Amino acid sequence: MKLAVIEGKWFNKRNTSVRGMFDLLSDIRTDSPHNYHYEMFNDATAFREIFLRLSATRGIHHIYVASHGNNNCLFGTNGDSISRTIIQNTIAAANKEDGRLDSIYFGCCLFGTQEILEASLTASGSIRWVAGYDKSVEFIASSALDWIFWNTYESTSGTPLKRITETVTIMKNEVPGLMTKLGFHVAAWDGKFKMLV
Repeated sequence: MKLAVIEGKWFNKRNTSVRGMFDLLSDIRTDSPHNYHYEMFNDATAFREIFLRLSATRGIHHIYVASHGNNNCLFGTNGDSISRTIIQNTIAAANKEDGRLDSIYFGCCLFGTQEILEASLTASGSIRWVAGYDKSVEFIASSALDWIFWNTYESTSGTPLKRITETVTIMKNEVPGLMTKLGFHVAAWDGKFKMLV
């Protein structure tokens, strides 16, 4: 899997994490729970450093960001907000560094609006697709959808645009109700911005 997972802490006194989900997915898909990259970010400085480093790392083409969020920011482990401006500037800087990323998936509440997805694709110039939720989502339900998404995406082949188009088509047939309930959206860039769902 050519995937990096970066995560903010969900609860102060719990070890809740998406890591186990990706360990299992990696194990099923590649016969090892270690064939993806995982890190946690504490604040905006850590988010930027991790994102830039991973986006320039050979073999990593997708970044899944998991944290609390709202329409204006994401939150690091220490509770500090990471503004949309910082995130978009980081995406733009990552593109200038190397441009290896094919996608960003925001596994965060309220950070998958059309405006945010379009700004992310526009900031990049090389990323082919972005996904996220435009509603406040429950952890188990959104994790289930994330699991279905990445399992489906990993079963496809071809260019990033071909793979995401096929993935969205399959999901529209198999889990349309859950996608609608959670406000799940995917946008793609092929010379112009396009909402796939």
